[in-house]
Amino acid sequence: MRLHPVKGVRPWRVVADVWLANLVGTSLLMVQYLFVFPLPPAATGDDVTRDNVVLGLVCTVIAWVVLAVAGVPRTHRALAWTVSGTDPDPEQQALTLGLPWFLFKMQVVLWTLSTVAFLVLDLPIDTAFGFLAGGAVLSAGLATATTSYLLVNRLLRPATARVLELHPPEQGTTAGVGERAIFTWGLTTGVPLLALVLLVAFSPFSGASLERISISGLVVGLIVLTGGLFATVLFAKSIGEPLGELTTALADVENGNLGVHVAVDDNGEIGQMQAGLNRMVTALHEREQLRDLFGRHVGVDVARLALEHGVELGGEEREAAALFVDVIGSTTFAATRSPAEVVTALNRFFEVVVDVVGSYGGLVNKFEGDAALCIFGAPLVLPDPAANALGAAREMSRRLKDEVPELDAGIGVSQGLVIAGNIGATERLEYTVIGDPVNEAARLTEQAKEHPGRVIASQRIVESAESGERELWRLLEPLLLRGRLEPTTLAVPR
Repeated sequence: MRLHPVKGVRPWRVVADVWLANLVGTSLLMVQYLFVFPLPPAATGDDVTRDNVVLGLVCTVIAWVVLAVAGVPRTHRALAWTVSGTDPDPEQQALTLGLPWFLFKMQVVLWTLSTVAFLVLDLPIDTAFGFLAGGAVLSAGLATATTSYLLVNRLLRPATARVLELHPPEQGTTAGVGERAIFTWGLTTGVPLLALVLLVAFSPFSGASLERISISGLVVGLIVLTGGLFATVLFAKSIGEPLGELTTALADVENGNLGVHVAVDDNGEIGQMQAGLNRMVTALHEREQLRDLFGRHVGVDVARLALEHGVELGGEEREAAALFVDVIGSTTFAATRSPAEVVTALNRFFEVVVDVVGSYGGLVNKFEGDAALCIFGAPLVLPDPAANALGAAREMSRRLKDEVPELDAGIGVSQGLVIAGNIGATERLEYTVIGDPVNEAARLTEQAKEHPGRVIASQRIVESAESGERELWRLLEPLLLRGRLEPTTLAVPR
């Protein structure tokens, strides 16, 4: 799979930021040594100052060379895929996720070796000065390495998001937010403050004046405070920005937007929350699709009841009205038209049926080829199912003539007691109605096909309807319908 390059991530940029962070840390340390630290008399000579400055420059150059020799190739192997725009392989995924920690450990090792070098140089000159120099180097190095780690993490967010999209973070694989917060505070604020405390505590043994000690403590304290604040802001952004995106995404989901997707750009607890939100939205979207599909197959009302109360076999006796509509001459129509034309016409036909039945509170229970059985009063109870069914029959006839003139249809309407419920087996069932009104509606449809108005109802349903609807129908002579034992009095719209 070919991907677009991850913008803003280049190997040289990562290493350059690490170099810059270490240059800033070294420069601040050098300024403190030359102008701030209260030094004992033995350490104030020009030769001592020269040797320490030279050693600092040598350590800086060596650190830059080591980063170039070891850090640049490792960074290039980890991020080459972001430049080429290809999908990272498993090795590149691991290298990308581990790059910030690798560069951090490399810097800690380099600063620790520098600390040892300053101890070897300065301890013979003066013990207090030696520990002061070594402690200052170590605390500055840890703060610099941690700040650089936070910067690299922020710079690699796009690449991390792409990797974690392919391989979501696993629980317990990295330190939690609390552990990372303590780690960040400890190395960028705690250790430097401890060094400041030791500086002030041992300053009297250096013979420095009280004024010099005060100035030293003030300057070093401000540097530590500023550096700690900068690192804390970086850490807060690394937590706050993803949480802000998660909050916004949750609000969108609550408002019904299931197209939400957040980038998984953290390999810890935040990343697990991001991946979990994406999985939740996917599951909700699939559930909504199933709900929509379920509703289209069985009807929205049936689907809602099934989701609210569960699905079980069996039915209940209900007073309901049945409307049966069937296309006239469908065989001839299909023989004289192409299959595509037949399907298009039938779809338009059933669109009218579904729309009319729904507007009158009914349910299109099933499609049977070019016919449909519609129920009023089940599963939802209607105050007057007879009037709803009769009104739907009249409007359906009118709309079919106007909107689907190429198809003619007969409509039969009946009412009575039915059994409505889930019929079938536990593995495969459907909601349906069984009873004499259904059979009678089918037989009335056969008669409607022969009647000019194309709509026929039984006397029973007309007399059951409210007076407003009842007056819109007139009775015909009784007729013995096919398969029935007694004549049925028919009714047609006026």
